Amino acid sequence: MSPDSPEPRAPQASKAPKSSSRASRLKGAACAVLLVLGFLVAAAATAVAYLSNPLGPWDHQAYDHIHLFGTIALASALLTVPVTVLAVARRRLRLWWLVPCAALTLAAWGRLTVFLPTR
Repeated sequence: MSPDSPEPRAPQASKAPKSSSRASRLKGAACAVLLVLGFLVAAAATAVAYLSNPLGPWDHQAYDHIHLFGTIALASALLTVPVTVLAVARRRLRLWWLVPCAALTLAAWGRLTVFLPTR
């Protein structure tokens, strides 16, 4: 190369504007808040369902409470599943957010099926 010719420059990666990065973080935070609220509802209902124990086969009210709170927990957990999967797929949230979602769903399902006390 001659000393007068300019050196070729390596192509530089264009930086994303700060506004889109900030918007992405806000969307991730909104997803996280929505999921945490859903997880709290599911966790509270699951805890109530597991802590309710009937005194005997005549205690129909306890069985009804277990079924009611187990259903609320399962419904809340199942409502958070699509939000969690979509947020993880769109890379708004990290992959570990699937763990509490799956754990709460399995716990609520388990109380309604496997761990339901017999009458």
